[in-house]
Amino acid sequence: MSLTLKPLSKNTPCLLLGSRLLLFLFFQSMIALAANSWEISEKYWLLTATLTNIISILILYFTYRSRSDNYFRIFRFRRISLRKDILIFAVLMLLAGPLAFLPNYFLSTWLWEDPDIPFMMMFRPIESWLVSFLILAFPVTIVFAELATYFAFIMPELIKQLKSKWIAVMLPVLFLSLQHCTLPFIPDVKFILYRGLVFLPFALFIGISIYKRPTLFPFFAIIHGLMDAGTALMFFHK
Repeated sequence: MSLTLKPLSKNTPCLLLGSRLLLFLFFQSMIALAANSWEISEKYWLLTATLTNIISILILYFTYRSRSDNYFRIFRFRRISLRKDILIFAVLMLLAGPLAFLPNYFLSTWLWEDPDIPFMMMFRPIESWLVSFLILAFPVTIVFAELATYFAFIMPELIKQLKSKWIAVMLPVLFLSLQHCTLPFIPDVKFILYRGLVFLPFALFIGISIYKRPTLFPFFAIIHGLMDAGTALMFFHK
């Protein structure tokens, strides 16, 4: 499966790099206005993420469509390399576990000397009916939105535009990590630093893996959704 797309305006991938970070902030601001409280808006970050995912999917869908291309094709598995892709992905997942979970422990311990503090800041009680909706809507929309934006769309476009291929890889990696600064946006320096860095190793791992072997993209998209389903489940314990 090739993720190479037809030429677009050179500004398009650059504009989309920060789109999700800004959309997170926009939707949280709308919730804050409705609730008349920024503090209340912070706990609805799963909703702001889901709304952002929907916008990201629409942007990608109509961008692909404008070029007579099929957005959903990027999620197809390549039959000719499927067996090898499964084996490679299985090995990569053994390496991915520590990169996905250890930064949370080390960063939270470094910043607060207590790994539970960022968890308590993020996972506050919200309405049970909303949790029931988001536990499905959030991971499903993330599958089609997040990695597709950064690594199926932006990265291939930047690779064609930039002389340095590694800059083309690193920019999506950095913005994938930094977008979490506004998910949720809590005006606390330590928390912003924590959110901006906690996913950087995992984002780098995903970016390099997909750059080296683009046919792994649908595998990463699905596993990302499954991981975020686990994140959504944490709200049931509040």
